[in-house]
Amino acid sequence: MEAPWKGEKVSLFIRILAIIFIICGLIAFCSLLFALFERGNVNFDNLGFRDVFGMLSAPYCFLLFLKVAVTGHAPKSWIPWK
Repeated sequence: MEAPWKGEKVSLFIRILAIIFIICGLIAFCSLLFALFERGNVNFDNLGFRDVFGMLSAPYCFLLFLKVAVTGHAPKSWIPWK
């Protein structure tokens, strides 16, 4: 199954939005790490399906947007690093 975007060139507006997403993602990740290290105790007992799905899909979305922000083209496949 091919990706629907197949390496198309993205507009400058979409590329700027991808850059903003990357910056916001890095800020959120750094603040989360800071909060976890400051508190000292990490507890994963109360994780639900939505939390686990979010933790697994966030790196994929980050890499997808990073590819668009850096190259200006959509990835040619579903896997952004190929």
